[in-house]
Amino acid sequence: MPSITVNYRDLCKLVGKRIESTQLCERLGMLGIETEAAGDELKLEITHNRPDLLSPEGVARALRGFLGVETGLPLYKLSTSGVTVEVDLSVKAIRPFIAAGVVTNVKLTDEIVASLMQVQEKLHASLCRNRRRGSIGVYDLDTVKPPVRYTTTLPDGIRFVPLEFARELTPAQILREHPKGIEYGSIMQGRPRYPLLIDSRGVVLSMPPIINSEETRVTSNTKRLFIDVTGEDERVANQSLTILMTGLAERGFGIQSVAVKYPSRRVRTPDLRPIRHRLSTRATNEFIGLNLKPKGIAKIAKNMRYGVAGIKGETLTLLAPPYRGDLMHEVDLIEDIAIGYGYDRLKPTLPKVVTTGERASVERLSERARRVLTGLGFMEVMTYTLTNPHMNFELMRVEGEAAEIANPVSEEYTIIRNSLLPCLLSVLRANRRNPLPQLVFEVGDVVVLDESIETSARNVRRAAAMVIGEGAGFTQIKAVAEALLRELGIAHEVRPIEHPSFLEGRAAEFVSDGESLGIAGEIHPEVILGFELGHPIAAFELELKK
Repeated sequence: MPSITVNYRDLCKLVGKRIESTQLCERLGMLGIETEAAGDELKLEITHNRPDLLSPEGVARALRGFLGVETGLPLYKLSTSGVTVEVDLSVKAIRPFIAAGVVTNVKLTDEIVASLMQVQEKLHASLCRNRRRGSIGVYDLDTVKPPVRYTTTLPDGIRFVPLEFARELTPAQILREHPKGIEYGSIMQGRPRYPLLIDSRGVVLSMPPIINSEETRVTSNTKRLFIDVTGEDERVANQSLTILMTGLAERGFGIQSVAVKYPSRRVRTPDLRPIRHRLSTRATNEFIGLNLKPKGIAKIAKNMRYGVAGIKGETLTLLAPPYRGDLMHEVDLIEDIAIGYGYDRLKPTLPKVVTTGERASVERLSERARRVLTGLGFMEVMTYTLTNPHMNFELMRVEGEAAEIANPVSEEYTIIRNSLLPCLLSVLRANRRNPLPQLVFEVGDVVVLDESIETSARNVRRAAAMVIGEGAGFTQIKAVAEALLRELGIAHEVRPIEHPSFLEGRAAEFVSDGESLGIAGEIHPEVILGFELGHPIAAFELELKK
């Protein structure tokens, strides 16, 4: 979980009352925020689904409602800034979206500067996926002459002085020489043009998502801020901007909207209108196990910073704050009601069933397989079920399809594995400098596509083992696989098989009742080299089933 550091006195000031440190940590825990106190500093661990809590302003806002200091929907006065951002058509294929806003009456203190820098860093790392889906820029508006133009430039095009540098660089030079360019340059690698924000005089504000310019940097004398969020995902850009702007409004600063002119449309950001949700009293009580009345739920909802637009029978219409982009389903609202009611007040009860649970047969079989392989001298490893096509298919010299992730966190984890062997090879690669031989195994699930069932995919429990070192060969690994099947009581026969991941003539298939259980053999040299290994490897992978 992402963590933030806040100053105890600053947090109490934002809440509007002094709270004893122990009580504060307890109340934060009830909100799902783990707290570790160290003097005047508090380290808070925030759940991934609440990016609005990644700043002391956001935490204080939630605490005020939870403690009854200020309840109901937070209201923000948003005026018009008169600033316009003109979006050039050339950004569409590179980084197409931008959201922007203006903050006025700014008085920067050490705590505010630290908070602003921290929330940028945490949003970049979490919601913005390391700046790929969104990146934030903050500038001194008094150094900028609107309108601002969001455009692109050639790698060796417009030169400017990047932040913390003393000389002008081209965009290509920034990627090679500036620390932020080196760190985030892969996002722009191979692009024919790079994004750029410039004002009406041609002054460069920033090169998203890499670095701002030195000329527009924020100082202790800054009175007005211009904030932009550019990215590949418009929802992420708008949500990030809303979190930043409403957080600064909690400090008493003025906030203003900006007109964004795309080639074919015009929008105004940020959009701080509340979001309507319906909540069923019956569903709430069934999920939590209570018997709350609609008015009781409404009171709790206000403590969780919702507005109540109306109650009709057993249904409530709630107004969610604009920074709550995590609310996707009625269950999310019910979770907030449970938090507001107090998990410590819920009484645990035994489920009303007439049976007792027991371990599934596949788990018992898996445990036996683990004992057998451990007894044969293998060490168990546990690897991620998520992987990518390059490792799962290309490096294994096979073609195929796998269940894909709809919204992957990164390019490393885009599919669900359909084999354990690539995962074991990655373990050997990570341990390639350790002494040989190495014997490793894993018992775990893979997901195979199956159009005959509703989900078009099913979980399969498998056991796989691998030996690397001089002398590792087919005879050894076949003996281990047969010992495992014998101990599991699975009758089988062995047939020769050709497989792209294994050496020709050095692989066998295990068959039981006419169905394939799996394969064993010597790994192909191209696969070994692909995983940056340099010694013979023998492996098997078997399905665990009665």
